[in-house]
Amino acid sequence: EQDAIAGALSDADALIESLEQLVAKKRQIKQGAMQELLTGKKRLPGFTGKWETKRLGNCLQSPPSYGINAPAVAYSDQLPTYIRITDITDDGRFCPAPRVSVSSASANQYYLRDGDLVFARTGASVGKSYLYRVEDGPLVFAGFLIRIQTSPVCLLPSYLANYVMMPRYWNWVRLMSMRSGQPGINGNEYAQLPLYLPKTDEQ
Repeated sequence: EQDAIAGALSDADALIESLEQLVAKKRQIKQGAMQELLTGKKRLPGFTGKWETKRLGNCLQSPPSYGINAPAVAYSDQLPTYIRITDITDDGRFCPAPRVSVSSASANQYYLRDGDLVFARTGASVGKSYLYRVEDGPLVFAGFLIRIQTSPVCLLPSYLANYVMMPRYWNWVRLMSMRSGQPGINGNEYAQLPLYLPKTDEQ
């Protein structure tokens, strides 16, 4: 019976490993597609015309804004859920470990809305980003994050969220954050991010 249990668990491990390999392969395929589609090297059927180079700051509804400066507290369903730099994965997902809350009278001014992106502005995680997903629940963003709200006539948030996963973006982050002391990019500097953009229907 021990052997049968160990065998069943070993089979489960083998299945997990094969799925992880498949996910890794799919990620590589997506990265290749991003390199083609987000640089204009490959166009989807039905789209023509030149792309434009613009600054992020010229494609926003309002200037970049900073999150709330308040400490995290133990999670409570009576308080807002807090999103901090450490809650964002390298591939831009909200993955808190553990989930925490924030207790502040001004917290309601810092709720993320559909279409909002937040960017890490300091430390080793500078440049990391997260596109708010309604299914993640109501989130209040912390002070070391910068909120970006794109203008829908110029830049779609889902397009920007993919654009900032590209090596071109990360090269820009490295150059911008090479300053004395701790690495960092402020709101005004994020607004200088160059973007290579098609019309919004192609985005």
